[in-house]
Amino acid sequence: MRFIHLSAFMILFTAYSTSAFGQIQPPVPAPTDFEVTAVFTENPPYVDGNLSDEVWQDIPPITNLTQVWPDDGAEATEDTEVRIAYDRDHLYFAFRFYDKNPELIRAKNLERGGRNNRDDHAYIGIDTYRDGRNAYLFEINALGTQDDALITDEKISYESFSWDAVFISETKIDDEGWTLEVSIPFRQLRFPEGEELEFGLMVSRMINRKNERVLWPAIGMEYGGSFGVLAAASQYGTLKGIKNIRRGNNIELKPYVISGVQEVRPDLQNEATNTDYTYDIGGDLKWGITSNITLDMTLNTDFAQVESDNVQLNLSRFSLFFPEKREFFLERSGLFLHGNSRSTQTFFSRRIGLTDQILTGARMTGQVGRFSIGAMNIETGDKFKQAFGSQSVNNSVARIRTDIFPRATVGSIVTNVEQIDGYNRALGFDTKYRFWTSSEFNAWYTKVWDDTDLLNDQAGHTSLQLQNDTYEVGGSYTSVGTNYAPALGFVRRLDMREYSGNMGYNPTVDIAAIPGIRRFNIGTDYDYIEGQDGVKQSAYWSGRIRAEFSRRQNVTLSANREFERLIAPFNIRPDAIIPAGDYTFDRVGLSVTTDESRRIFGSASIGIGEFFSGNRKGFNGSIGYRQSKHLHLEANFDHSIIDLPITNGEFEATTVSTSILGALSRKLFAKALIQYDNFSRDLQANIRINWIHTPGSDLFFVFNTSYHLTGDNETLFDPHRDMIMNSQAAVAKVTYLIMF
Repeated sequence: MRFIHLSAFMILFTAYSTSAFGQIQPPVPAPTDFEVTAVFTENPPYVDGNLSDEVWQDIPPITNLTQVWPDDGAEATEDTEVRIAYDRDHLYFAFRFYDKNPELIRAKNLERGGRNNRDDHAYIGIDTYRDGRNAYLFEINALGTQDDALITDEKISYESFSWDAVFISETKIDDEGWTLEVSIPFRQLRFPEGEELEFGLMVSRMINRKNERVLWPAIGMEYGGSFGVLAAASQYGTLKGIKNIRRGNNIELKPYVISGVQEVRPDLQNEATNTDYTYDIGGDLKWGITSNITLDMTLNTDFAQVESDNVQLNLSRFSLFFPEKREFFLERSGLFLHGNSRSTQTFFSRRIGLTDQILTGARMTGQVGRFSIGAMNIETGDKFKQAFGSQSVNNSVARIRTDIFPRATVGSIVTNVEQIDGYNRALGFDTKYRFWTSSEFNAWYTKVWDDTDLLNDQAGHTSLQLQNDTYEVGGSYTSVGTNYAPALGFVRRLDMREYSGNMGYNPTVDIAAIPGIRRFNIGTDYDYIEGQDGVKQSAYWSGRIRAEFSRRQNVTLSANREFERLIAPFNIRPDAIIPAGDYTFDRVGLSVTTDESRRIFGSASIGIGEFFSGNRKGFNGSIGYRQSKHLHLEANFDHSIIDLPITNGEFEATTVSTSILGALSRKLFAKALIQYDNFSRDLQANIRINWIHTPGSDLFFVFNTSYHLTGDNETLFDPHRDMIMNSQAAVAKVTYLIMF
């Protein structure tokens, strides 16, 4: 079996890597005066949010947290104390967050992995390898609700928060503020061999009602803004004194059992439906081969608990991007990123298992010395018709990246899709250099080989961005071949050479001078795109001015001009065709966003202007209501009015969605997402109930329904419409985490 062969290769490669690359690079120097020593204890604290445990009484606290926002470098307006201890199996943190007005502490999220940023919360960043690039990030709000992320190359994004660690956190809110205790098992971390370890460390506190973020060590806005500084691992302080810890066997087995039923109507004109019943088992295995390398294996993979995608209407001629949400692919997903994110990615895991089921797979990630390594091998097919042989499809990717000096990396990636009737392979190289504070040079190149010679093509990119907290200027060049098609990648646009530039000015404002406004963002961007033949295809210019208020509200005014040359007609709708030709259109827009940490919050925007020789007016908005920690409601509305001088050129594009989050506790919560769009005229609902019955183990109930609204009238709310069921499904899935 190809899967077994590559799994063996992973283990052999690990052994070779440990011997060949095992020399650990010198740690990145930490900022001076920011060192702390963890205290060993034989009597670990009972993690309940109460800081009366004996171990905490004699540990001198960290107290010198510094503002990064709104007054970069100023003293914190509220006092904070942080104490650190450890035993042979766990790293412990105790936080005392003083607050002069504890009744104003914001604490309403109970959903693990939910919106803790809307509450008072804390972060712990740990760079176990002291490489100044990568780190673990633990987030806990004032109710003890958890989230966590993996920082890659000093970058953090929405996808970074898809890692799920098993750790304990408890809090208490009292008349002095709030307290937090955290216990992080060493088995959840990967770190180098050695009797005594030094980690990079960052701790942060967010006082939400003041929009105030404070940090230890002092990391300035120039390293990425009030949130981006959390990822500035090269600036972390030093955590010393950890020695003689127990690394454990580091084996985790997570089996699942699933049962469900689905009813589907194949033809809307026919009342007949098909009903299928599902009974299945499978599971995942995580094995810490060494303290540096982790091997994940999956058998009969099922993603029934994955949340639904948000509906998008495509009014362009290019593909839409839907992010990966499946847990198996998400841990250290940033390591596998190669190319331009969401535009020209050499590897995009969502391509795996789109049409066929994932039968089995293995995934290895880790760090050996200065080398970050990753490999993935997945077999897909129809398990009822295909075995693990010639009829299945093998998908594999290997990635390596290394430091050449502090904050500079080079790397390579290989992808391969092998099936009975052909293959598709890609080889890519990349380099990145982060310098000064937030400035960066980036370059990559990928070549594709396919059994169809016509698809042998290449793509590449280079960019330079000079940036600090006030100024930014940059430029880039991207080339994508006419037939560039990595089978495991995502390519939004083919046959292009793109030249881009940007400038920005982001002055901080004296609050006394302009009450309420804290910062302006003034910027412009320009893109020029031509084909590989040198003929102009598109051009895009935009300008914006945004005022950011001290309490997180902002107002943005924007203007843009766009040129599009259509070589061939394209269908903006099935019954509306925009003819080939040259089009230039101008648009202006205004948007307003309120503070989403308040009980009631929202946003609204309007855009008007030309659109393919016609006109387009767009309105979108959202409103949210945080009734309590047990109930959150949000609604979104997006509406465009299109008027084009073509047949069937007058139409409206509308999407409406509502989400309801209900939580009884941090272990039991449910989320419903209801969506409608007037292109498909489908009303969809996804309901997911999650009970975390033990740490790392879940019981899911998932309900999906889809109804088609009949009739020719496209008015959203028409009482004369009938609804025809497209499909409905109910699934129950239980997982159980077993640690060895």
